[in-house]
Amino acid sequence: MNLAPLYIRLQHYDRFQVDQIIPSNGHNEGMNDNETKLCTLLIALSHGIRLYVDNIAIDLRQGSCILVLPVQRYTMESSNKEAQLARFTFETFKVEGMTLNPVAHPPLLCGYPYNLLISQVNRVLGNEAWTSNQCCSYLSTSEMAMMQGRLQLILGLMAQFDEQVSQLQNNEKINLVQQTVQYMEQHYDEDLTVEKLANMAGMVRWQYSQKFKIMTGKKPNDYLVQLRINHAKRLLCNSTETLGKISRQIGFKDEYYFSRCFHKLTGHTPREYENIHLRIGQKTVIDSFGRKIHVPKDTTRIVTDGKFTLGELLVLAMPPIGAAISIMKDNVIYHNKLRNIHNIGHWADPDKIAQLQPELLLLSYVHPEQDLQKLDAIAPTVILNSKFRLFERLRYIAKLVERSKAAEKWITRYENKVRWVRGQLADAYVAGETATVYLKFGAKLYIMGQSGLAATLYESLGFRPSANVMHLIEQGQAWIEIQQHQMNHYAGDRNFVLASRQELQTVAHCPHIAALADLSSSKTHFVDSIWNFDDPITRGQLLEVLPYIFNKKIK
Repeated sequence: MNLAPLYIRLQHYDRFQVDQIIPSNGHNEGMNDNETKLCTLLIALSHGIRLYVDNIAIDLRQGSCILVLPVQRYTMESSNKEAQLARFTFETFKVEGMTLNPVAHPPLLCGYPYNLLISQVNRVLGNEAWTSNQCCSYLSTSEMAMMQGRLQLILGLMAQFDEQVSQLQNNEKINLVQQTVQYMEQHYDEDLTVEKLANMAGMVRWQYSQKFKIMTGKKPNDYLVQLRINHAKRLLCNSTETLGKISRQIGFKDEYYFSRCFHKLTGHTPREYENIHLRIGQKTVIDSFGRKIHVPKDTTRIVTDGKFTLGELLVLAMPPIGAAISIMKDNVIYHNKLRNIHNIGHWADPDKIAQLQPELLLLSYVHPEQDLQKLDAIAPTVILNSKFRLFERLRYIAKLVERSKAAEKWITRYENKVRWVRGQLADAYVAGETATVYLKFGAKLYIMGQSGLAATLYESLGFRPSANVMHLIEQGQAWIEIQQHQMNHYAGDRNFVLASRQELQTVAHCPHIAALADLSSSKTHFVDSIWNFDDPITRGQLLEVLPYIFNKKIK
């Protein structure tokens, strides 16, 4: 609704009960020419009113506002005999210099109910006790001016509503475009077209391209080419494959077109770039053993053991070529991101790793000395400090793979999301409450220290470990196994029970879980064990489901 170029002049105002008047508008007999130019604004002050505009039924709820043009006819009915409507009739003029020119069909959105809050409507209209069918023709000049102002305010609220809806729709479209950007980053090597991406976003091509450029600063095809060239840089510096094979690996069907695009974006041919990179050399990092490790820059062929490194590499857009995902692949929320990662078993098996020809090994736990020597012989091997918390770990890995900006961006988003979640849960818990996390895994029962779900509760939400859990954490224990009779020994003000989805669906038939429901604290939450990981992907998505775990509706 665009009110800016219009001048509104009120003619009539009344309130009436729907069963007392069945008005009809339009070219009726007996209407003078001036009345046929009047717009009508109807405001439902009660529920249960059905409006017919040119015989099309529109159900109004309390607070609904709808505009009817001079050329339209309307009637109404209601099952509620006390249902009330407010009605403004007004003229519209287009302002041209010092002249007001009547507009028979003003550019207002008609036939569409604006569902304002009834409290907003009442604040504008006031709660005066109006008599049935009271009309502004009985009002004084000052009262007429007051009602003119109220009409303007209602129209202003409707215009504001339009802007809010438009912004929401725009945000939704931006989110859809963002999803296609993420899809491009994961499927850049496939045959992607703008038409395919636009269809994924539910838009026509021109609209999609416009939104895409606003978001990324580039056209979709240009963004895809840049993405492919960035991957080509890494392959050129760390692979002995031919240009033809490299071009096909990154999604180009034509080696010569690939070379032209590469030269246009970098100023060098692919082979020139490769030679320049080889002269740059390597960088040196120090791992948790204090060893100096020489790591090639721009490395992309990484193999990792997984638990404290895989989610970090994925969130930094550096998927490893291999990882120990035998157990993880079915138990992590990001299992769909593991489809192109080779499985190296339950741990870093040197024989399986050697087959992948990696450039860097990133491990989160210590191996026997003989195995570490074997791994060093395959590729530079960095051992991560097991005491690192999430942010420390992410920053260390990001620096290792030259993704520090991406890490800081993720940390900022995560901290903002934490503030949002704590706001959502402001009346659900008190910061400082103690919390204990139990894990039911098969026939065994564990108490979690400061890892998995517990890390989010303690580090992000402000919960404290119970005294006995704190003792475990101080001893450096990530978890311990307990017996059923020991459960209350570790209980907190709140208790979070992690179990498989199947077990949670049969709580009554699982003795351990049923017993956990009888903990001394009445505040017990049952949570799918898929959330018991401490990687950035799981931690980030866990924040979004925490309100549901606390049985809170998102505001």
